[in-house]
Amino acid sequence: MEKKAGRIKSKIKDTQKELKEEAFLNIPNSITLLRLVLIFVFIYMLFNNFSALPLTIIFGFAAITDWFDGFFARKLQQTTKIGARMDQVIDRVFTILIVMALVMFAVINQTSHGIILSLFLISSREIIGLPGFLIVLIRGKDPYKVRYIGKVTTFIQSIALGLIILGVSWAIYPVVITCIFGIVAGFDYLRYSLS
Repeated sequence: MEKKAGRIKSKIKDTQKELKEEAFLNIPNSITLLRLVLIFVFIYMLFNNFSALPLTIIFGFAAITDWFDGFFARKLQQTTKIGARMDQVIDRVFTILIVMALVMFAVINQTSHGIILSLFLISSREIIGLPGFLIVLIRGKDPYKVRYIGKVTTFIQSIALGLIILGVSWAIYPVVITCIFGIVAGFDYLRYSLS
């Protein structure tokens, strides 16, 4: 038990040292933080009954910043560990808050149960991956290890969410694809946490 506590303290010290050495405010990190701000803009617009098109535009712009922050980090050689970690955390926060807001909106407005089911299916990675995340933290492993399947799932998830927000009738197809990828990604992360 003392060894684990010592390893965790050592990792925390190493992380603090890395963060002090890295530049926090750069272009990629600013883009990542913009995504966080846009989440709250989207939620404000949703509950103030903006139409589907402006909601989808804000959501789409926020979602595409996930690609731009990585692009500029590589292009400008401003890749940092804090930026990579912040990107992953904000990706999860982005999905969870958008889904929760849409579920609350659907419940308040007594809309179709199909939308709530679709939002549940879209969240399959987050639901399955949560125990893995907790295990990773307890075991002192790196919870921010980038998995290719996770990146693919995030991309498909954004498309499916955008189509739900837009209200297209065939959104169920990308939702099911997202669910399948999410299950694979969630179990992949769970397997990593136990390895």
